[in-house]
Amino acid sequence: MRIFLARHGETDWNVERRIQGSTDIPLNENGIRQAHSLSSYLDRLFHAEGGFLSSIFTSPLMRAKETAEIVGRRLGVEVETVPGLEEMNFGICEGKTWIESKSLYPKELEEWEQNKRYRRISGGESYQDVLNRFFSAYSLIKKKRSALDADAQKGDILIITHGAVIMLLLSLRDGYAMSDSFIRVRVENARAYAFKEEEIEAIRTML
Repeated sequence: MRIFLARHGETDWNVERRIQGSTDIPLNENGIRQAHSLSSYLDRLFHAEGGFLSSIFTSPLMRAKETAEIVGRRLGVEVETVPGLEEMNFGICEGKTWIESKSLYPKELEEWEQNKRYRRISGGESYQDVLNRFFSAYSLIKKKRSALDADAQKGDILIITHGAVIMLLLSLRDGYAMSDSFIRVRVENARAYAFKEEEIEAIRTML
């Protein structure tokens, strides 16, 4: 079984380079097109391989749910919302660009950058917080999957989530320091990243 993690499609705040975090922003027109492209890619992939997608789980945020619903309609798979898959909460920086945030909160951002794993921006989360709640959500997903019939359990899973969540998982899988994640790992809108089940479990043991 593979677990595909995909970031939502583009939003206006992505275009404006504003920090979205937990702020609930919808897809823009290009984001909707990107979600359709993602659904087409996955449809072609499963047809070529002779495999199938058994489950789609999504973050509760609108941009993720809209992306998931487009994919679900194309592949004929029901979408289920799971709390814990949301984007990292960036607190007082949400709605601002990084340049604006560093100008407004220079000391706070400097301290955060020195220990992103455990330090929180005011009103926000640390990297560790994000990982902890992702794995709580993943445990729930595994429980839901185990309730499926034997044939359905042979299919792959798609999780529609957010940039920081996927960035952290890719960094840990590929051996990058969390402090370097923003530099080394770029997570594109509406792109699926494939993980083996054992890779996700190996990441869990690192926490």
